[in-house]
Amino acid sequence: MEQQKILLIEHDHIRAYQDGIFSEPSAREYKELISGAIVPLSLLNTHTLKFPNHLSEDELRIQVEIRMFEEGNLVSDEEYTIDYIRHSIATDDSSLVEVFALSHTKASEYFASALTKSPSIDRIIPGFLVYGSLYPKLEAKNDLYIYWGEEEAYAAIYQEGRYIAHRSIETLASIAVDTGLDLPKLKSFLSTKGVIEENYLSEELNKYILIQEKIAKNIERIVHTINHKRGLFALNGIDNCYLDFEGENILGLESVFEAYGVKEVRFIPLKREGCSPETIHDALCSDALIIQKEGMLNLSPYLRKAPWYARESGKFLGFLGGALALVLISSISIGWMISNEETRQAELSVQLDTLKKETASLAITLKQNNNRLHQEQNRSSTLQNEIALYHGAEETAVLIHDMHAARQQFLLDTTQELGRYRLGAMLMEQNGSKEMSILVVSEYRKRDDIAKLMSGLYARGYQDVQTHEIKLDNNNTTYNSLVKVTR
Repeated sequence: MEQQKILLIEHDHIRAYQDGIFSEPSAREYKELISGAIVPLSLLNTHTLKFPNHLSEDELRIQVEIRMFEEGNLVSDEEYTIDYIRHSIATDDSSLVEVFALSHTKASEYFASALTKSPSIDRIIPGFLVYGSLYPKLEAKNDLYIYWGEEEAYAAIYQEGRYIAHRSIETLASIAVDTGLDLPKLKSFLSTKGVIEENYLSEELNKYILIQEKIAKNIERIVHTINHKRGLFALNGIDNCYLDFEGENILGLESVFEAYGVKEVRFIPLKREGCSPETIHDALCSDALIIQKEGMLNLSPYLRKAPWYARESGKFLGFLGGALALVLISSISIGWMISNEETRQAELSVQLDTLKKETASLAITLKQNNNRLHQEQNRSSTLQNEIALYHGAEETAVLIHDMHAARQQFLLDTTQELGRYRLGAMLMEQNGSKEMSILVVSEYRKRDDIAKLMSGLYARGYQDVQTHEIKLDNNNTTYNSLVKVTR
Protein backbone atom coordinates (compact mmCIF):
# COMPACT_ATOMS: atom_id res chain seq x y z
CA MET A 1 0.00 0.00 0.00
CA GLU A 2 1.41 3.37 -1.06
CA GLN A 3 2.25 5.72 1.82
CA GLN A 4 0.51 9.08 2.10
CA LYS A 5 2.40 12.17 0.95
CA ILE A 6 3.24 15.01 3.36
CA LEU A 7 5.00 18.37 3.47
CA LEU A 8 7.93 18.32 5.92
CA ILE A 9 8.60 21.86 7.17
CA GLU A 10 12.11 22.37 8.49
CA HIS A 11 12.62 25.90 9.79
CA ASP A 12 12.77 27.82 6.46
CA HIS A 13 12.75 24.84 4.07
CA ILE A 14 9.80 22.75 2.82
CA ARG A 15 10.07 19.35 1.12
CA ALA A 16 7.47 16.87 -0.07
CA TYR A 17 7.93 13.35 1.35
CA GLN A 18 6.52 9.97 0.43
CA ASP A 19 7.78 6.52 1.43
CA GLY A 20 11.38 7.54 2.07
CA ILE A 21 11.72 9.89 -0.90
CA PHE A 22 12.02 13.69 -0.64
CA SER A 23 11.20 16.10 -3.48
CA GLU A 24 10.45 19.77 -4.11
CA PRO A 25 6.67 20.35 -3.78
CA SER A 26 4.54 21.86 -6.55
CA ALA A 27 2.32 24.92 -6.07
CA ARG A 28 -0.72 22.62 -5.86
CA GLU A 29 0.93 20.39 -3.23
CA TYR A 30 1.63 23.44 -1.04
CA LYS A 31 -2.13 23.94 -0.78
CA GLU A 32 -3.43 20.37 -0.71
CA LEU A 33 -0.94 18.21 1.22
CA ILE A 34 -1.05 17.87 4.98
CA SER A 35 2.03 19.36 6.62
CA GLY A 36 4.07 18.78 9.76
CA ALA A 37 7.14 20.15 11.50
CA ILE A 38 9.57 19.25 14.28
CA VAL A 39 10.11 22.08 16.76
CA PRO A 40 13.52 22.39 18.50
CA LEU A 41 13.48 21.83 22.25
CA SER A 42 15.08 25.26 22.72
CA LEU A 43 11.82 26.91 21.53
CA LEU A 44 9.64 25.09 24.08
CA ASN A 45 8.75 25.82 27.69
CA THR A 46 8.45 22.44 29.40
CA HIS A 47 7.21 21.60 32.89
CA THR A 48 6.14 18.45 34.73
CA LEU A 49 3.07 18.54 36.97
CA LYS A 50 1.23 16.01 39.13
CA PHE A 51 -2.57 15.69 39.23
CA PRO A 52 -5.06 13.18 40.70
CA ASN A 53 -6.29 10.48 38.30
CA HIS A 54 -9.98 11.34 38.72
CA LEU A 55 -9.73 14.56 36.67
CA SER A 56 -11.40 14.39 33.25
CA GLU A 57 -9.47 15.53 30.17
CA ASP A 58 -11.39 18.84 30.08
CA GLU A 59 -10.72 19.49 33.78
CA LEU A 60 -7.08 18.50 33.39
CA ARG A 61 -6.55 20.80 30.39
CA ILE A 62 -7.90 23.78 32.33
CA GLN A 63 -5.72 23.00 35.36
CA VAL A 64 -2.64 22.49 33.17
CA GLU A 65 -2.98 25.92 31.51
CA ILE A 66 -3.49 27.65 34.88
CA ARG A 67 -0.49 25.93 36.48
CA MET A 68 1.74 26.58 33.44
CA PHE A 69 1.22 30.34 33.71
CA GLU A 70 1.81 30.14 37.47
CA GLU A 71 4.84 27.80 37.47
CA GLY A 72 6.02 27.28 33.88
CA ASN A 73 7.72 30.67 33.29
CA LEU A 74 5.17 31.75 30.68
CA VAL A 75 4.76 35.47 29.91
CA SER A 76 1.24 36.57 30.82
CA ASP A 77 0.78 38.94 27.86
CA GLU A 78 2.02 36.45 25.24
CA GLU A 79 0.05 33.73 23.41
CA TYR A 80 1.03 30.06 23.65
CA THR A 81 -0.12 26.73 22.29
CA ILE A 82 -0.10 24.37 25.29
CA ASP A 83 -0.43 20.59 25.10
CA TYR A 84 0.61 17.72 27.34
CA ILE A 85 1.27 14.00 27.71
CA ARG A 86 -0.44 12.24 30.62
CA HIS A 87 1.57 9.43 32.27
CA SER A 88 0.16 6.98 34.81
CA ILE A 89 2.42 6.46 37.84
CA ALA A 90 3.00 2.81 38.71
CA THR A 91 3.03 3.25 42.49
CA ASP A 92 0.48 6.04 42.90
CA ASP A 93 -3.12 6.94 42.07
CA SER A 94 -1.93 10.14 40.41
CA SER A 95 -0.93 11.18 36.90
CA LEU A 96 2.40 12.72 35.92
CA VAL A 97 1.67 15.34 33.25
CA GLU A 98 4.50 16.47 30.96
CA VAL A 99 3.50 19.88 29.57
CA PHE A 100 4.86 21.67 26.49
CA ALA A 101 4.18 25.32 25.60
CA LEU A 102 5.13 26.92 22.27
CA SER A 103 5.24 30.71 22.14
CA HIS A 104 3.42 32.06 19.08
CA THR A 105 6.02 34.80 18.79
CA LYS A 106 8.95 32.34 18.73
CA ALA A 107 7.08 30.03 16.33
CA SER A 108 6.33 32.89 13.92
CA GLU A 109 9.99 33.91 13.89
CA TYR A 110 11.27 30.34 13.44
CA PHE A 111 8.80 29.38 10.66
CA ALA A 112 8.57 32.88 9.09
CA SER A 113 9.99 31.91 5.70
CA ALA A 114 8.09 28.59 5.45
CA LEU A 115 4.76 30.22 6.36
CA THR A 116 4.92 32.46 3.27
CA LYS A 117 4.57 29.28 1.15
CA SER A 118 2.43 27.09 3.40
CA PRO A 119 0.32 29.25 5.76
CA SER A 120 -0.94 26.21 7.68
CA ILE A 121 1.02 23.57 9.62
CA ASP A 122 -1.23 20.66 10.58
CA ARG A 123 0.99 19.27 13.33
CA ILE A 124 4.06 20.42 15.27
CA ILE A 125 5.77 18.10 17.76
CA PRO A 126 9.17 17.79 19.52
CA GLY A 127 11.53 15.33 17.84
CA PHE A 128 11.76 12.78 20.64
CA LEU A 129 8.12 11.72 20.01
CA VAL A 130 8.73 10.49 16.44
CA TYR A 131 10.07 7.09 17.55
CA GLY A 132 6.62 5.95 18.65
CA SER A 133 5.79 5.42 14.96
CA LEU A 134 8.37 2.61 14.80
CA TYR A 135 6.01 0.35 16.76
CA PRO A 136 4.70 -2.27 16.04
CA LYS A 137 7.47 -2.70 13.41
CA LEU A 138 9.80 -3.01 16.43
CA GLU A 139 9.04 -5.32 19.34
CA ALA A 140 7.71 -3.16 22.18
CA LYS A 141 10.38 -3.37 24.88
CA ASN A 142 12.17 -0.92 27.15
CA ASP A 143 14.01 1.08 24.51
CA LEU A 144 16.37 4.05 24.60
CA TYR A 145 16.71 6.26 21.51
CA ILE A 146 19.67 8.63 21.14
CA TYR A 147 19.59 11.25 18.39
CA TRP A 148 22.90 12.98 17.80
CA GLY A 149 22.46 15.75 15.22
CA GLU A 150 24.41 18.85 14.34
CA GLU A 151 21.87 21.34 15.73
CA GLU A 152 19.67 19.13 17.96
CA ALA A 153 20.44 16.20 20.23
CA TYR A 154 18.41 14.29 22.81
CA ALA A 155 17.64 10.89 24.30
CA ALA A 156 14.13 9.42 24.55
CA ILE A 157 12.98 6.52 26.76
CA TYR A 158 10.11 4.27 25.62
CA GLN A 159 8.65 1.70 28.00
CA GLU A 160 7.03 -1.20 26.14
CA GLY A 161 6.60 1.04 23.09
CA ARG A 162 5.20 4.03 25.04
CA TYR A 163 7.12 7.29 25.48
CA ILE A 164 7.85 8.15 29.15
CA ALA A 165 10.79 10.60 29.23
CA HIS A 166 13.43 12.55 27.33
CA ARG A 167 16.73 14.30 28.09
CA SER A 168 18.54 17.01 26.11
CA ILE A 169 22.22 16.37 25.40
CA GLU A 170 24.99 18.31 23.69
CA THR A 171 24.80 18.62 19.91
CA LEU A 172 27.54 17.48 17.54
CA ALA A 173 28.23 21.13 16.71
CA SER A 174 28.81 21.89 20.41
CA ILE A 175 31.03 18.83 20.90
CA ALA A 176 33.03 19.75 17.77
CA VAL A 177 33.76 23.21 19.18
CA ASP A 178 34.81 21.83 22.59
CA THR A 179 37.10 19.18 21.05
CA GLY A 180 38.61 21.45 18.39
CA LEU A 181 37.41 19.25 15.52
CA ASP A 182 35.34 20.14 12.49
CA LEU A 183 32.00 18.33 12.13
CA PRO A 184 32.99 15.87 9.36
CA LYS A 185 36.13 14.84 11.31
CA LEU A 186 34.14 14.42 14.55
CA LYS A 187 31.52 12.27 12.79
CA SER A 188 34.29 10.17 11.22
CA PHE A 189 36.02 9.63 14.57
CA LEU A 190 32.75 8.63 16.28
CA SER A 191 31.66 6.18 13.56
CA THR A 192 35.08 4.58 12.83
CA LYS A 193 37.00 4.86 16.12
CA GLY A 194 34.27 5.62 18.66
CA VAL A 195 35.37 5.83 22.30
CA ILE A 196 37.87 2.96 22.16
CA GLU A 197 41.37 4.18 23.02
CA GLU A 198 43.14 1.46 21.01
CA ASN A 199 41.54 2.72 17.78
CA TYR A 200 43.37 6.07 17.96
CA LEU A 201 46.90 6.81 16.83
CA SER A 202 49.35 8.10 19.44
CA GLU A 203 49.10 11.64 18.06
CA GLU A 204 45.29 11.42 18.32
CA LEU A 205 45.15 10.47 22.01
CA ASN A 206 44.49 14.04 23.16
CA LYS A 207 41.46 14.15 20.84
CA TYR A 208 40.34 10.76 22.16
CA ILE A 209 40.43 12.01 25.76
CA LEU A 210 38.35 15.07 24.88
CA ILE A 211 35.82 13.03 22.86
CA GLN A 212 35.58 10.33 25.54
CA GLU A 213 34.97 12.92 28.28
CA LYS A 214 32.24 14.68 26.26
CA ILE A 215 30.47 11.42 25.35
CA ALA A 216 30.72 10.12 28.93
CA LYS A 217 29.29 13.34 30.35
CA ASN A 218 26.26 13.12 28.06
CA ILE A 219 25.74 9.42 28.78
CA GLU A 220 25.85 10.29 32.48
CA ARG A 221 22.92 12.70 31.95
CA ILE A 222 20.96 9.99 30.14
CA VAL A 223 21.65 7.39 32.87
CA HIS A 224 20.54 9.88 35.51
CA THR A 225 17.20 10.23 33.70
CA ILE A 226 16.85 6.43 33.43
CA ASN A 227 17.50 6.01 37.16
CA HIS A 228 15.07 8.81 37.99
CA LYS A 229 12.27 7.10 36.04
CA ARG A 230 12.81 3.62 37.51
CA GLY A 231 10.63 4.17 40.56
CA LEU A 232 7.99 6.33 38.87
CA PHE A 233 7.26 3.92 36.02
CA ALA A 234 8.57 0.60 37.44
CA LEU A 235 11.21 0.69 34.70
CA ASN A 236 13.26 -2.48 35.12
CA GLY A 237 16.18 -1.61 32.84
CA ILE A 238 16.87 -0.91 29.17
CA ASP A 239 16.71 -3.71 26.58
CA ASN A 240 17.74 -1.87 23.39
CA CYS A 241 19.54 1.37 22.59
CA TYR A 242 18.71 2.64 19.09
CA LEU A 243 21.24 5.19 17.83
CA ASP A 244 19.85 7.80 15.41
CA PHE A 245 23.24 8.83 13.97
CA GLU A 246 22.98 8.74 10.15
CA GLY A 247 22.72 4.94 10.21
CA GLU A 248 26.04 4.53 12.03
CA ASN A 249 27.03 3.13 15.41
CA ILE A 250 29.43 4.69 17.94
CA LEU A 251 32.02 2.07 18.83
CA GLY A 252 32.59 1.46 22.53
CA LEU A 253 29.37 3.16 23.63
CA GLU A 254 28.28 0.04 25.52
CA SER A 255 31.36 0.24 27.80
CA VAL A 256 30.48 3.82 28.76
CA PHE A 257 26.95 2.75 29.72
CA GLU A 258 28.31 -0.22 31.67
CA ALA A 259 30.58 2.13 33.64
CA TYR A 260 27.43 3.90 34.84
CA GLY A 261 25.66 0.65 35.74
CA VAL A 262 23.50 0.15 32.61
CA LYS A 263 24.38 -3.31 31.32
CA GLU A 264 23.16 -6.04 28.92
CA VAL A 265 21.86 -3.51 26.37
CA ARG A 266 21.75 -4.19 22.61
CA PHE A 267 23.08 -1.21 20.61
CA ILE A 268 21.44 -0.90 17.19
CA PRO A 269 21.92 1.88 14.61
CA LEU A 270 18.58 3.14 13.22
CA LYS A 271 18.17 2.81 9.48
CA ARG A 272 15.38 3.60 6.99
CA GLU A 273 15.10 1.50 3.87
CA GLY A 274 15.53 3.54 0.68
CA CYS A 275 17.06 6.56 2.46
CA SER A 276 20.56 7.99 2.26
CA PRO A 277 22.33 8.23 5.67
CA GLU A 278 21.89 12.01 5.94
CA THR A 279 18.09 11.80 5.36
CA ILE A 280 17.29 8.92 7.77
CA HIS A 281 16.28 11.18 10.67
CA ASP A 282 14.15 13.44 8.45
CA ALA A 283 12.41 10.35 7.03
CA LEU A 284 11.66 9.04 10.55
CA CYS A 285 10.19 12.45 11.45
CA SER A 286 8.06 12.47 8.30
CA ASP A 287 6.81 8.92 8.93
CA ALA A 288 5.66 10.02 12.39
CA LEU A 289 4.04 13.28 11.21
CA ILE A 290 1.96 11.43 8.61
CA ILE A 291 0.08 9.79 11.51
CA GLN A 292 -2.42 12.46 12.60
CA LYS A 293 -5.10 11.23 14.99
CA GLU A 294 -7.45 12.90 17.43
CA GLY A 295 -5.87 13.34 20.86
CA MET A 296 -2.23 13.20 19.70
CA LEU A 297 0.07 15.94 21.02
CA ASN A 298 0.04 18.96 18.70
CA LEU A 299 1.67 22.36 19.33
CA SER A 300 0.73 24.00 16.02
CA PRO A 301 -0.83 27.48 16.17
CA TYR A 302 -1.27 27.36 12.36
CA LEU A 303 -4.07 24.80 11.91
CA ARG A 304 -5.88 25.02 8.56
CA LYS A 305 -9.40 26.46 8.57
CA ALA A 306 -12.42 24.19 8.19
CA PRO A 307 -14.98 24.78 5.31
CA TRP A 308 -17.23 27.81 5.95
CA TYR A 309 -20.26 25.68 6.83
CA ALA A 310 -18.26 23.80 9.46
CA ARG A 311 -16.89 26.94 11.13
CA GLU A 312 -18.58 28.72 14.00
CA SER A 313 -19.47 31.65 11.70
CA GLY A 314 -21.18 29.31 9.22
CA LYS A 315 -23.10 27.60 12.01
CA PHE A 316 -24.09 31.03 13.28
CA LEU A 317 -25.50 32.05 9.86
CA GLY A 318 -27.58 28.87 9.72
CA PHE A 319 -28.80 29.45 13.23
CA LEU A 320 -29.63 33.08 12.40
CA GLY A 321 -31.80 32.04 9.41
CA GLY A 322 -33.76 29.63 11.56
CA ALA A 323 -34.11 32.25 14.28
CA LEU A 324 -35.66 34.76 11.86
CA ALA A 325 -38.32 32.23 10.91
CA LEU A 326 -39.06 31.58 14.56
CA VAL A 327 -39.35 35.33 15.21
CA LEU A 328 -42.11 35.67 12.61
CA ILE A 329 -44.06 32.82 14.19
CA SER A 330 -43.53 33.88 17.79
CA SER A 331 -44.39 37.58 17.27
CA ILE A 332 -48.07 36.64 16.88
CA SER A 333 -48.27 35.16 20.36
CA ILE A 334 -46.11 37.73 22.20
CA GLY A 335 -49.00 40.13 22.95
CA TRP A 336 -51.08 37.40 24.53
CA MET A 337 -48.11 36.22 26.62
CA ILE A 338 -47.41 39.76 27.90
CA SER A 339 -50.99 40.18 29.13
CA ASN A 340 -50.92 36.89 31.04
CA GLU A 341 -47.52 37.71 32.53
CA GLU A 342 -48.69 41.06 33.95
CA THR A 343 -51.62 39.35 35.73
CA ARG A 344 -49.34 36.68 37.16
CA GLN A 345 -46.82 39.28 38.35
CA ALA A 346 -49.55 41.12 40.36
CA GLU A 347 -50.53 37.86 42.08
CA LEU A 348 -46.92 37.10 42.99
CA SER A 349 -46.44 40.57 44.50
CA VAL A 350 -49.35 39.93 46.92
CA GLN A 351 -47.89 36.55 47.92
CA LEU A 352 -44.46 38.14 48.49
CA ASP A 353 -45.84 40.74 50.94
CA THR A 354 -47.52 37.97 52.96
CA LEU A 355 -44.29 35.92 53.15
CA LYS A 356 -42.28 38.94 54.35
CA LYS A 357 -44.59 39.39 57.36
CA GLU A 358 -44.45 35.69 58.26
CA THR A 359 -40.63 35.46 58.10
CA ALA A 360 -39.76 38.67 60.04
CA SER A 361 -39.59 36.91 63.45
CA LEU A 362 -37.62 33.98 61.98
CA ALA A 363 -35.01 36.41 60.64
CA ILE A 364 -34.39 37.81 64.16
CA THR A 365 -33.88 34.30 65.59
CA LEU A 366 -31.51 33.40 62.73
CA LYS A 367 -29.37 36.49 63.40
CA GLN A 368 -29.01 35.55 67.08
CA ASN A 369 -27.99 31.97 66.19
CA ASN A 370 -25.41 33.25 63.70
CA ASN A 371 -23.82 35.43 66.41
CA ARG A 372 -23.48 32.41 68.73
CA LEU A 373 -22.00 30.35 65.89
CA HIS A 374 -19.30 32.98 65.15
CA GLN A 375 -18.32 33.07 68.85
CA GLU A 376 -17.87 29.27 68.95
CA GLN A 377 -15.88 29.30 65.70
CA ASN A 378 -13.47 31.89 67.14
CA ARG A 379 -12.91 29.73 70.26
CA SER A 380 -12.29 26.67 68.06
CA SER A 381 -9.78 28.55 65.88
CA THR A 382 -7.78 29.64 68.93
CA LEU A 383 -7.52 26.04 70.19
CA GLN A 384 -6.44 24.74 66.76
CA ASN A 385 -3.64 27.35 66.55
CA GLU A 386 -2.30 26.26 69.95
CA ILE A 387 -2.37 22.58 68.92
CA ALA A 388 -0.53 23.42 65.67
CA LEU A 389 2.26 25.17 67.63
CA TYR A 390 2.81 22.06 69.78
CA HIS A 391 2.90 19.78 66.70
CA GLY A 392 5.35 22.12 64.94
CA ALA A 393 7.81 22.05 67.84
CA GLU A 394 7.65 18.23 68.00
CA GLU A 395 8.20 17.79 64.25
CA THR A 396 11.17 20.22 64.26
CA ALA A 397 12.96 18.16 66.93
CA VAL A 398 12.46 14.94 64.91
CA LEU A 399 13.68 16.67 61.73
CA ILE A 400 16.93 17.87 63.33
CA HIS A 401 17.66 14.33 64.58
CA ASP A 402 16.96 12.80 61.11
CA MET A 403 19.17 15.37 59.34
CA HIS A 404 22.11 14.56 61.65
CA ALA A 405 21.69 10.81 60.99
CA ALA A 406 21.41 11.41 57.22
CA ARG A 407 24.68 13.41 57.17
CA GLN A 408 26.48 10.62 59.03
CA GLN A 409 25.12 7.94 56.65
CA PHE A 410 26.04 10.15 53.64
CA LEU A 411 29.67 10.36 54.83
CA LEU A 412 29.80 6.62 55.66
CA ASP A 413 28.47 5.57 52.19
CA THR A 414 30.98 7.82 50.42
CA THR A 415 33.93 6.63 52.52
CA GLN A 416 33.04 2.94 51.91
CA GLU A 417 32.81 3.44 48.13
CA LEU A 418 36.17 5.30 48.09
CA GLY A 419 37.73 2.47 50.07
CA ARG A 420 36.28 -0.21 47.77
CA TYR A 421 38.22 1.18 44.79
CA ARG A 422 41.18 2.50 46.84
CA LEU A 423 40.56 6.05 45.73
CA GLY A 424 41.85 9.07 47.62
CA ALA A 425 39.96 12.25 48.38
CA MET A 426 41.63 15.66 48.76
CA LEU A 427 38.35 17.22 49.82
CA MET A 428 35.00 16.04 51.17
CA GLU A 429 32.57 18.89 51.74
CA GLN A 430 28.93 18.41 52.78
CA ASN A 431 26.18 20.92 52.05
CA GLY A 432 23.52 19.96 54.57
CA SER A 433 22.23 16.38 54.33
CA LYS A 434 21.45 16.59 50.60
CA GLU A 435 24.72 17.34 48.79
CA MET A 436 28.41 16.44 49.05
CA SER A 437 31.39 17.52 46.94
CA ILE A 438 34.34 15.10 46.75
CA LEU A 439 37.66 15.89 45.10
CA VAL A 440 38.72 12.36 44.05
CA VAL A 441 42.37 11.55 43.19
CA SER A 442 43.30 8.53 41.08
CA GLU A 443 46.13 7.32 38.92
CA TYR A 444 45.63 7.79 35.19
CA ARG A 445 45.53 4.00 34.63
CA LYS A 446 42.75 3.72 37.24
CA ARG A 447 40.61 6.62 35.98
CA ASP A 448 37.74 4.22 35.19
CA ASP A 449 37.40 3.62 38.95
CA ILE A 450 35.93 7.12 39.24
CA ALA A 451 33.01 5.98 37.08
CA LYS A 452 32.72 2.81 39.22
CA LEU A 453 32.63 4.99 42.34
CA MET A 454 29.81 7.04 40.81
CA SER A 455 27.96 3.86 39.80
CA GLY A 456 28.31 2.52 43.34
CA LEU A 457 26.81 5.68 44.76
CA TYR A 458 23.92 5.38 42.30
CA ALA A 459 23.40 1.80 43.49
CA ARG A 460 23.16 3.05 47.08
CA GLY A 461 20.14 5.10 46.08
CA TYR A 462 21.60 8.57 45.54
CA GLN A 463 19.59 10.57 42.99
CA ASP A 464 22.39 12.35 41.14
CA VAL A 465 26.14 11.76 40.89
CA GLN A 466 28.03 14.00 38.46
CA THR A 467 31.59 14.95 37.64
CA HIS A 468 31.85 18.72 37.40
CA GLU A 469 35.59 19.13 36.73
CA ILE A 470 38.36 16.73 35.71
CA LYS A 471 42.03 17.71 35.64
CA LEU A 472 45.22 15.89 34.76
CA ASP A 473 48.17 16.52 37.10
CA ASN A 474 51.73 15.27 37.52
CA ASN A 475 52.55 15.01 33.81
CA ASN A 476 49.18 13.43 32.94
CA THR A 477 49.60 10.56 35.45
CA THR A 478 47.07 11.67 38.06
CA TYR A 479 43.34 12.44 37.67
CA ASN A 480 41.72 15.03 39.95
CA SER A 481 37.94 14.74 39.58
CA LEU A 482 35.36 16.87 41.42
CA VAL A 483 32.35 14.62 42.03
CA LYS A 484 29.09 16.10 43.31
CA VAL A 485 26.55 13.74 44.94
CA THR A 486 22.93 14.58 45.60
CA ARG A 487 20.75 12.51 47.97
